[in-house]
Amino acid sequence: MSKTVIDSRPWVEKYRPRKIAEVSQQTEAKRLLSRIIETGNMPHLLFFGPPGSGKTSAALALVKELFGREDSKTRLLELNASDERGIRVVREKIKKYTRTNTPKGKINPETGREMPPWKIVMLDEADMMTPDAQAALRRIMEAFARNTRFIIICNYVHKIIDPLFSRCSPHRFEPVSPDAQMERLHMICKAENLTVEDRALERLMNLTCGDLRRAVNLLQSAAGIHRTITEDAILEVAVHPPTYVVQSVLTACATSPEAVNEVTEEVANQGWDVALLLQEASAARSVCVQNQGEAVEHTAGATTNSLDS
Repeated sequence: MSKTVIDSRPWVEKYRPRKIAEVSQQTEAKRLLSRIIETGNMPHLLFFGPPGSGKTSAALALVKELFGREDSKTRLLELNASDERGIRVVREKIKKYTRTNTPKGKINPETGREMPPWKIVMLDEADMMTPDAQAALRRIMEAFARNTRFIIICNYVHKIIDPLFSRCSPHRFEPVSPDAQMERLHMICKAENLTVEDRALERLMNLTCGDLRRAVNLLQSAAGIHRTITEDAILEVAVHPPTYVVQSVLTACATSPEAVNEVTEEVANQGWDVALLLQEASAARSVCVQNQGEAVEHTAGATTNSLDS
């Protein structure tokens, strides 16, 4: 009797796009990468933008489509510059890798296309590299451009030195839009057979501000604790005060200074982050004001119609 193999990977890896077309949003970057796959011509690339916008996923999808699942293991050197940011890494690891030859005329069995005669070095979080390491990288890019292409990934493009920036084709990744984020989250919920309230996903998007990676991580954390994922379940794993705590603060503010002092002491004893609590309370108050405004507008409209009739 065969055993069912459980996929225990983090969901950000399990549901990482395998093809460029699966990357959320980023229309211009996807158009460029699709063109690279068609022609086999690729400049050095610089991807920059906020965390969780798909920079690394797009780069990995490009590598897999160019070389196939198996050959991408030998055609890609992936480094996280925040861990290995010194000049020694640039001179030793990257230089050693770029010096090895790449076979020509090999066919990608998954697409039937001939693989480009070069390999790829991907440097994630390159804005954490020291200026000396970036300068050394620039010289290596020039020396080994014949058989190596570089994908430089960073959050803050102003931390990339000008000589390195000028040798790359820069592409900005925008925060993932609410619609694209919701589509991806719904897909994951369906694949994982999750019961999720709509307000929970809306809250998840509000908390993560276009960071799809963080949204998926929080969703998985909530799914590991709760059978039904509610708004409060999302707030719990995000370490944000739940709605009942926020409501108690708003109620106290509308009651008396003594009530405010009492609830403040209680909230502090529970260990909630005061800044996050104020943020949630402000958001809740804004919603109340908006609802009141809509109610007044609706009532005024109904009164006008009644008088007209």
